Amino acid sequence: MLKPNLLSRLFSRGQGGPLVPQIYSRVVNRPLLVEPAMADALIDGWLRGGVEAGAGGEPRQILERVGHVAVLDVSGPLIARAVEPVCGVAPTSYEGLMLAFDEIEADANITHVVLRLESPGGEAAQVFDLTDRMAELRSRKTLIAMVDDYAYSGGYAIAAACSEIWVTRTGGVGSVGVVIGHRDVSEANARAGIKWTYVHSGAMKVAGNPNEPLSEEARGFMQGESDRLYELFTASVARYRDMPVEDLRATEAGILFGQGAIDAGLADHLGTFRELMAELQGGSYTRKRLQQSAGSAQVEAEQATVELSAAAGGGGQVESDPASELPGSAEATAEPLDAATLAEQCQQHGLSAAVGIKERWSASQLEAAVERAQEIRNLCTAAGMPQLAADYITASTGVEVVRSELASRLQRGPHLSNRQSAAGTHSTADAWRRTMKKIGA
Repeated sequence: MLKPNLLSRLFSRGQGGPLVPQIYSRVVNRPLLVEPAMADALIDGWLRGGVEAGAGGEPRQILERVGHVAVLDVSGPLIARAVEPVCGVAPTSYEGLMLAFDEIEADANITHVVLRLESPGGEAAQVFDLTDRMAELRSRKTLIAMVDDYAYSGGYAIAAACSEIWVTRTGGVGSVGVVIGHRDVSEANARAGIKWTYVHSGAMKVAGNPNEPLSEEARGFMQGESDRLYELFTASVARYRDMPVEDLRATEAGILFGQGAIDAGLADHLGTFRELMAELQGGSYTRKRLQQSAGSAQVEAEQATVELSAAAGGGGQVESDPASELPGSAEATAEPLDAATLAEQCQQHGLSAAVGIKERWSASQLEAAVERAQEIRNLCTAAGMPQLAADYITASTGVEVVRSELASRLQRGPHLSNRQSAAGTHSTADAWRRTMKKIGA
């Protein structure tokens, strides 16, 4: 039986309106990045008041601050915008996480962010705005997803946008797919003697309404939207994780656990939150990502070492400052260009005006940035991936980092030959070696 105070929260006309219609409108006839069985159980439990009602309000996202490490909690179903809490806490929202990342970015003393994930996923709306923001932020801070014990669908979209993913032995990741649910109550209405009639203009205006069976037109529309978001989901995760989109599609939205997730390229390390925090607090942290070896399987390779010591007390950054690679950056006393001129020049050469203005580039620094951008374009073109150049340049990625990442992508080249005819194997391998030589890898 629902408790009286919970009933008042669910059906009151207070701020935000009745909660049952709010929840219903979020999960029915809308694309969801969620593991369906777990989501059904969570929503049902939330509505039935399985948790004591409390003070309310979305929980503070930064749970803990340990030195240079911020810990964020990402638990339960995920929604786009914050709502009034029903049973003491509200679901984690993409909006709330975005605000937390804004605070983290502004705090130079935070160099590492650990996201503790235990989520079945949630709404599709705005999740990719959040993950793109995270992918951009990880060029300046190290974002570590700690999956204890599951990050499915939208939860995995968030994990994939991190610099790396840790998973426990029993932890699960995946469910890279989209689901849209439709509720047909027409038979229940008929038994109750209820008959709905819609007066409408526009053939699709009432498509998918719950009071009649799903029409073929409505089904086709929903399937098209599901497929569109699936394309966006798989492409985004493939880009964040630097893995073939075909490998993600091959999972068929399945779930992988522990070492199996690592073997499939959906996670990087096996360990617990306690182990991760101990390593982070130990003074230094060596970031690792799984890369394809020249032989057969995936192997762990050290990618970068980030010092967490007293020397970082002044706000040392995780990644090397992109401006430090510029030949003119040592010229601290050079007169910076005015913002209008700098913005115009950056736009002309495809550079990030925000970075240039923030770092107060001088004419020599701008010239060096233009040269670096052209070198990145040349590398990407030589690697046969010119479409990557713009993102690298906008993120102010260093030339050597670009060279290393392109080499990592190209290392997969010869292994694709098993999908081709035997006659094409040697030519493919030769072409791969020539391309690696071109980029100096």
